[in-house]
Amino acid sequence: MKPSIVVLTDFSPAAERALAYAAELAGPLAAEVHVINVYSAPAMTSRMAVVLHATNARYLREQRRTLEKAVADLSGPTTTELVEADWDSAVSEALARYEPMLLVVGLTATDGTLDEWLSNRSLPLARQTGYPLLLVPQHLPNATLHPPRRLVLAVTDEPFTLVPNARRVAPLLDAMNTAVVTVCVVPASKWATGEQGLRAARQCGLAAAMPTSQLHAVVGAAAAPGILQAVAQLDADLLALVDRGHGWLHNLAVDSVLDQVLRDTPVPVLLLAAPQAAPQE
Repeated sequence: MKPSIVVLTDFSPAAERALAYAAELAGPLAAEVHVINVYSAPAMTSRMAVVLHATNARYLREQRRTLEKAVADLSGPTTTELVEADWDSAVSEALARYEPMLLVVGLTATDGTLDEWLSNRSLPLARQTGYPLLLVPQHLPNATLHPPRRLVLAVTDEPFTLVPNARRVAPLLDAMNTAVVTVCVVPASKWATGEQGLRAARQCGLAAAMPTSQLHAVVGAAAAPGILQAVAQLDADLLALVDRGHGWLHNLAVDSVLDQVLRDTPVPVLLLAAPQAAPQE
């Protein structure tokens, strides 16, 4: 199967930025970019369906035109698809059909926790599907629309194992010759050094160069600010986070490290699923 990237679009400014970035990533492998817009028809009575049929058909025609216009200026092989289905079914169908190296979505700038939940519905896809999920910030500058040169992989100082689908992105990172630096935020005192996290990173299969990845420890900072500090210090243009799968309910009660990083990240963020093992009884 030809290498491919799937982009989910809702025609928002963030989605437009994500599509432009995905097109740049596809270049080194001449990967196909499949751009998908999901349309979920609202539930309605039979009488309402008759009344709204013409309006709905006109809306879908406009959506298709907007979708075609969105990819008109892109170079490289590109397809577009308007899927009339519920969100979960549409995403599952697209992943099963294309088996992409990467799933790309826009990261909408938000104002507050509730706005984050409502605007960025794609965030759980990494742990739900196992596929690597790339979140492209809405305000990513034009100057950074290029294949990443240096990736920061942020880890905790503990073992982890990426799910098989998360490693699909490896050929893409290899083709782009992206350098990977492992980052661990460690306390100013105590015995944590980041070596456990580095060992797991070197064995995770994210890229061919992982066995030689070096450790950059950020000492004494809180996790999210420490990760973003490392991105700046290392002049990285891509950040990868290991998604341990705490889930949406966890985030209702806790402003997670992931939430904090996504709120302030200056670079695209790659989420990689590595679920925590169930505790043994």
